Amino acid sequence: MIGPTCVADLAGPHYYETFRILHAILRPKTYFEIGTLHGDTLALARCASISVDPGVDFSRPELIDEIINKPHLHLFKMTSDDFFASQDPERILGAKIDMAFLDGMHRCEFLLRDFINTERFCKPNSLIVLHDCIPVEAGMTARSPSAEPLLMPHRQGWWTGDVWRTALLLKRVRPDLSISALDAQSTGLVLITNLSPASRVLSEGYAQHVKAMLSWDLQELGLPSIHQELGVESAFNLTTDEQVTGRFWL
Repeated sequence: MIGPTCVADLAGPHYYETFRILHAILRPKTYFEIGTLHGDTLALARCASISVDPGVDFSRPELIDEIINKPHLHLFKMTSDDFFASQDPERILGAKIDMAFLDGMHRCEFLLRDFINTERFCKPNSLIVLHDCIPVEAGMTARSPSAEPLLMPHRQGWWTGDVWRTALLLKRVRPDLSISALDAQSTGLVLITNLSPASRVLSEGYAQHVKAMLSWDLQELGLPSIHQELGVESAFNLTTDEQVTGRFWL
C-alpha cells in the first residue's frame, strides 16, 4: 500500500509529548490556542493563556486542575474568525503571544487566516505550532470528514483535512520564516518562528494564495514529495534543552 498517496506512519513521539517538551523547556509567559476540545494541550501551559474553540468540552475531570493551573485563563467559545474580529489577545494577555498552537478547522484557508491573525500579535522570536499538516494517507485529507475507510485499518477516524496545503504555502511564499516540520505522531507538528508581525505578504495576497493552494493536487504531488519539501525530520531532534533552545528562544 505504500506509495504516492499512502506512506508509513510517522516515527516520532506522540505530538502531545513533543509539545510538552517545548512548554517545559521554553517556558512561555503567554500562550494562545485555537482548537482546544477536551483541553489536553491547554493543560500543558503554565502561563497566562487564551483558548478559542466554539466546541470546547471540558468533560474529563482529571484535566480540570491542570487546565486552570495558570496565572489567568481566558476561554472564548467562538470561532477564531469571530475572536479576531472582536478581541485583542495582546490586551487580554498583557503582552504579545510567546507560543501559539493552531489546531482549529482543518481546511487550508481557515488555518492560513489563523496564522495571519496570530502572527500579528507575536514577537519575531515567538513560536507558532501547527497541527495535522503532515498526513500519511490521502483519504484523511478530504476537506470534510468522510466515512470512507482508510487503507490502513488502524488509521480509521484520522482526519487532517487539507491543512498540509497551508504548511506548503508558508514554505513556498514566506522564505523569511524558520519552519521545522516534525514527524510527531500521528500527523505531525510544524513549528514556525522568525516571525514578521508587520508582514502583509499573506494578508494582501490572501485570495490568490487560497486559489493556489486549492489548485494543488495531492495525488499529483505525492505524499513523499510533500514531506520532502516540508523537510520532515525526526521529532526526537527536539527532546533536550540544547536541541530546543538551539532553534527557539522566547
